[in-house]
Formats: sequence, C-alpha cells, structure tokens
Amino acid sequence: MANSRSLSKLVTESGYLRDHLLRVEGQDSGFLVAALQPFDRLDDLEKASDAEITNLAAAFQDAHDKALGSVDGYTLSEVLKGRSPHRYSSSVLGSFSLTILGVVMVMTAFYFSNWASRATFAISEAKTFVEFDHFNSIMSLVELESYFEDIGGGPDSSDMEPQLVYLEGLTSLKAHYHQEELLPAKMLLLIEEVNPVGNKVKRLRVDYCRAKRKTQLAADESTTMAAGDRAKLANEGLPSLSVLTRAMGVAFDCSRRQTGSGFGRRAKDADADAKERPFRERIAEINQLQRETMDIAGRRPLNEYVQSYYRVQSQMQPLTEWLNVVYLWGLPIIYGALGSIVYCMWRVLNPNLAPVGGLYAVMRTAFAGLAALTLSMLLVPSNILTAGVDLNRPLVYLLSFIFGYSIEAFVSTLNGLNTYLSHNLTPKP
Repeated sequence: MANSRSLSKLVTESGYLRDHLLRVEGQDSGFLVAALQPFDRLDDLEKASDAEITNLAAAFQDAHDKALGSVDGYTLSEVLKGRSPHRYSSSVLGSFSLTILGVVMVMTAFYFSNWASRATFAISEAKTFVEFDHFNSIMSLVELESYFEDIGGGPDSSDMEPQLVYLEGLTSLKAHYHQEELLPAKMLLLIEEVNPVGNKVKRLRVDYCRAKRKTQLAADESTTMAAGDRAKLANEGLPSLSVLTRAMGVAFDCSRRQTGSGFGRRAKDADADAKERPFRERIAEINQLQRETMDIAGRRPLNEYVQSYYRVQSQMQPLTEWLNVVYLWGLPIIYGALGSIVYCMWRVLNPNLAPVGGLYAVMRTAFAGLAALTLSMLLVPSNILTAGVDLNRPLVYLLSFIFGYSIEAFVSTLNGLNTYLSHNLTPKP
C-alpha cells in the first residue's frame, strides 16, 4: 500500500512538473514526457514494471534539478501541488494588499527621509545660533553708534569703513533674531512629528511652568518697581543689562542709607554721588543704545534672549537623539521591508513564478527589516564603507533595500559562514 501511494504521488507530481515545463520557454521536458508515457496508458499503476518506475524517478529528479535553474524552490513546491503559476494566478485581494502596502512603505520612506533632512538642517541652524556671540555683536554695534555720535555724524557719515562694519554686523544680527523667532518652534514641531504624545505633555508642562514664572516675576516686580517703570519694561522689553543697572542703583541707595547720618556723612555721599553719576549715566546710555540697536535689528521684546538661547540648546539633544534613531534604525528597516515587498510584487507579475502567500510575505518582510537593521548597526557606527569619513547614508539604504529584496541570498551567506566556522572551530577528536 505504501509503495502504491508513493508511486501515485510520483506520477502525479511528474505530470504537474511536465505541464509546467511545457509552458516555460527554453525548458526541455522530452525525457520526462517519454518516462510518463507508459503510466498514461496504464489503468492500474501496480502493473508498471520496475524499470519503468526507475526510469520515471530518474527523469523526475533530473527535470526537478534543471527546473531549479530558472525558478525557485517555492515555485516548484507549488507546481508539485498542482498550483502552477500558469494555471493559478494570484488572488485579487492579495495583489491589491501588496500594492497598498508597497505604496504605504514608499510614502513612509519619503516622509522619514524628508523629516531627517529637515531635522539635520535645523540642528545645523541651532548650532550656528548657539555659537553666535550675541553680547559681543551687540556691544560692537553700540560702540559704533557711540562713535557716530561722538563724530556728530551717524550712519550717514562720510567715513565708509565703520558704516560697512555696522551694516554687516546689523545684517548678521537680524538673521540671528530671525532664527530666534522661528527656530524653537521649528525644532519643537520636528520633535512632535516623531513623538507627538510625549512632546504634547512636555509642551503643556513647559507652558505651565512658563506662566507660573511670569506670574512670579510680575509679583516680584510689583514690589520693587514703580508703576511707570513696570509699564516701560512691559512696553520696551528691557534686556538684562537694564535690570543690572537698577540693581546697582538700589545697591548704591542702600549703601548710602546704611552709612549713617550727619552733615559730614551727607557731604561724603554727595561726593560719592558726583563720582557715581557719570558711571550710571554711561550705563544707562549704553542700555539705551543697546535697546535701539535691537529694535533696528528687528527683535521683538517678547522674552529675554537668554531664555531663547537655552530653549534652543535644550531642544538640540532630543532632536539629535531622534535623528539618530531614524538614521540608524527607522530608515534601514523601512528600506529593507520595502525591498521584500517589491520582491513579492515582482512574483505576482512574473508568470513563471508562483506568488507567495500572505503569511509567507509577512514573515519575509519582517525578516528583511531585521536583516537591514543588523546591516545598518554594523556599517553606520563603524564607518567601514568610507574609512572613517562621514558615512554616505544613501549607500546604507541601498544595501538595506538589496538585502531585503534578496533575503534568501543573505540567509545563504549566513548559513555558509556558520558552516565554515563550525567546521573550522569545532575541536577535532
């Protein structure tokens, strides 16, 4: 009974293979056709002779080995089950699902590539912003304004060299204030695109702390400043230099009150005031010139410059971390999975290959993503492709796509490496 079942299976699979080879261009199936002729004329397979059975088995094995040169093992296994790609095409639902998944993967790859490009540019802008010497740039312009006032001219003076220096410094300061206005929001938006939930909570917490700090500052100012000074500060947005000037004035007043009373003491205070007044007037003049310079440069008095500086600096680290995650893990996995999906779609379009099943396609795509991730983690940190130079990331994505498309070659390479190492590293008896 076992022999009859084996013979029946051999004849059935030989017939399926013969029909498949007849439809494949360039495949010689004459020897298999000749070996099957005796069984086509028999009503009972048990009447076949041993020579005919042996001839059929040899012809089937030879045809199977030759067919592996043009198709893969998965297609031959489907052919031997009677599901030849020439007779059974892929289902409409499976083809539509692969197409939708391929489009989604392409859009995902484009989205993250675009995000990585924008994030890289934003980090470059943030580094330029943080490294900009804001205080020295302001004071250089203030000194030039003082120089213009001393010579009685102004920016319209005939001395061209200071004017060019002033205009160049003012242009760089305008560009810097433009970044101050747009860069924090741009960086926060980029972080929220990849981590929307966590950064929404963080934004609410930051807004709450900022509102609480503004309330505390308003309460402190109400106890130390007059109403006119508070209105002036709110309208003009005085920088921290003016706060320093007021603090110096308060300190001088307190020191005078703590020195005691008497005519001689008051005379000494008057002399001290005469000496201190030019210094305070010069500080106030510099403060006024500084405010005017910032107004000319187009800075909006919304907050202190130090707050903007630390806000940009604090957002550089999480944005850099997310950028590394996208570069090292996200995009290689996406391109590896995309390569596997393209391979599955090509099998649907190729009439000589059997389309893969849904579970097989899912497992193959997941494995391709893991293989691409492994490849990226080996190549990107070590920079072995560029000998220490900044790695060409598109080359890594191309290799991820290729390994995802031909994951069988990747597995065969690993199996060959495993065989070689096992054979050479295993202790000999």
